[in-house]
Amino acid sequence: MSAPARAVAPAPSSGPVGAVHALTVGRVQVRPKNIAGTGTPMLWWTLTARTWSEWLPVHVFVVEHERGTVLFDTGQPLASVTDPDFYSRGPLGWVYRRQARFEVSPEHDLTTQLAEIGHPVSSLAYAALSHLHQDHAGGVPQLGSTPVLVAADELALLDEKRPQLHGILPDHVAPPTAAFTPVSFTPTDDPLLAPFATAHDIHDDGTLLLLPTPGHTPGSMSLLIRRGDAPPLLLAGDATYDPSLLPRAIVPDVGDRATQLDTARRLVALQSLNPTLRLLPAHDPNTLPTLVAP
Repeated sequence: MSAPARAVAPAPSSGPVGAVHALTVGRVQVRPKNIAGTGTPMLWWTLTARTWSEWLPVHVFVVEHERGTVLFDTGQPLASVTDPDFYSRGPLGWVYRRQARFEVSPEHDLTTQLAEIGHPVSSLAYAALSHLHQDHAGGVPQLGSTPVLVAADELALLDEKRPQLHGILPDHVAPPTAAFTPVSFTPTDDPLLAPFATAHDIHDDGTLLLLPTPGHTPGSMSLLIRRGDAPPLLLAGDATYDPSLLPRAIVPDVGDRATQLDTARRLVALQSLNPTLRLLPAHDPNTLPTLVAP
């Protein structure tokens, strides 16, 4: 694999938000229905798919803030490509292997990259997870005692008998050392957030707002970054792989379709209210150039 790609949006000239870094911590191929769904049942396309997407990045983000740096998502663990027992060997493991395949190298290590940009794990105020799938939460075991913000509805999946049926591998994303902190969204009357009735303000200053964007998983969430005189950013996780699909109501065939379509509608409405808003999905090849565009 090539060296990890990175991009950084410099700190705006005003406001408490500093630079925003995007790090590539691996890459993934998925089935076409995982990107542009049509309502096909997931098990059916998992069984019948014969093609893969192009290789897509796995991105995580580091958001500098005067009250404490925040890491959004943690990437895919290296063990997923080096340990033959990472996935179970039964039918469920077969499904995981059919739906996605990854490339991760030691150079993509999360803690190494964080240190290289001057934000070692020990310096993080928080991490926040868009959701608990392995390519977003796989780095949680590396975070030590860092508080990890996860939507309460997402954390509830860990209490179910078989979280694996929701695409969650507890042994790899929820170690006993994880400092999970449940996020309960509270009402907001901010007119620029009108499509969303609730939010969670990480630093209580209106600049880093977690928004509920369920559908891909029950507790999926996105991070809205307000940057003073710079365009706002929305770190969208897997709400979409391609922002251009949202206005056409095209969502992945993974998760609850009705909820995904409702989330897509809200995101389109949010962008209409905030015309300069830039959507940055976790697996979009255009995320890095979009982040640094003038």
